[in-house]
Amino acid sequence: MSRQQCKEKSRLHNSIRVSFLQIVEFSSELSKLNVIKYSVKLLFSCVTVALYIGCASIDVPRVTPQELAVERQLQLEHTLTEGFDQIARIHNLLWPLLERNTDFCRGMTTRSIGLRHTSPRGGSGQSAVERRARDAVFDFNERPVIYAVAEGSPADTAGLKPNDRIVAVGRWTWTAENASDFNRSLQRRLDAMVRRGDVVLAIERDGERMSIDMTPIRICNVDLSLKPTLEVQARTNGREIVVTLGMAERLDDEQIRTVLAHELAHCTMGHITRTSVNSGLGLMFDLAFLTQRVWLGGVFSRLSRDAMSISIEREADYVSMYLLANAGFDTSDRAQIWRELADEVTFRSSFFTTHPYSPERYLLLTKTHDEIDRKRESGEDVVPNGMRLRRR
Repeated sequence: MSRQQCKEKSRLHNSIRVSFLQIVEFSSELSKLNVIKYSVKLLFSCVTVALYIGCASIDVPRVTPQELAVERQLQLEHTLTEGFDQIARIHNLLWPLLERNTDFCRGMTTRSIGLRHTSPRGGSGQSAVERRARDAVFDFNERPVIYAVAEGSPADTAGLKPNDRIVAVGRWTWTAENASDFNRSLQRRLDAMVRRGDVVLAIERDGERMSIDMTPIRICNVDLSLKPTLEVQARTNGREIVVTLGMAERLDDEQIRTVLAHELAHCTMGHITRTSVNSGLGLMFDLAFLTQRVWLGGVFSRLSRDAMSISIEREADYVSMYLLANAGFDTSDRAQIWRELADEVTFRSSFFTTHPYSPERYLLLTKTHDEIDRKRESGEDVVPNGMRLRRR
């Protein structure tokens, strides 16, 4: 509010004094039967006071709705660009772990060509501003756009690149008339073609149309997503690895790959199922107490889950080093991540109810690296102790 506007409201000064007195009076009368009447009077008195106090003593620049809309869209474009850049980066880091560790996945595999794409209507419930921001970032022109191609994947070998527009899948071609159906059904049709065998795409690049043939390869069937929060965290449900934006921005490529290998180890070892079964055993005790009309808040379920969590986290750390080694990556400096992340987890006491302490994890990874080196030198199979793999 400008200084001039404040001067115009100075005539309210006398009534303000009365309003303060009324506030005191009305507050005491609220306890009486006429509560609603005096509540309304109190509200109007408070609004009068707020108008007076809200007068600025300096002139603050005014932001117009148009300026606000433009800036909001620019910030959304920046957020979208950062998010898609990070998911493309992590997709590229994860790919060799999925491709070269199918023996560890023990039947949990699928065929893939190694690309990710997005469409003009990429998500439900988007506002008009969000749709405009997506269009500005990807320049869809109503066509799906490839935003990630994993290095060394069939898509990469065939020559596909980020920002290529998909205009046909097999004989099914994009047109202005079928654009909505094409965009909505693209993933389903592409998945069906990948399962059948050879994949034929037509793409548009710099105004030129070209046909791309690819042969899918078998990889571990684990998906990937990015959670747009600033916490430093990664998790898995056994079929999908979720990495937060905060972790992606905090760690370098090889540190992120170490985290991905850890989460992939959870998937390959069936840890999520094992944890669920253990929690179920604890739940039986909780229910037994409940039959005696005693509810302990699920304490046995939590204790059963947490007691097993630390051991499976150790196991995931151990197996992750073999996944990295099997994929051809150096394991010598992997333990360093727990010195880098020590500050992130030291003050999160809840973290250590389900995970080993960072010093222990550092030492475990270091010892596992030494173990892998010894096996290589002696000509042994580079396989975790106690595990047997069926080599393809």
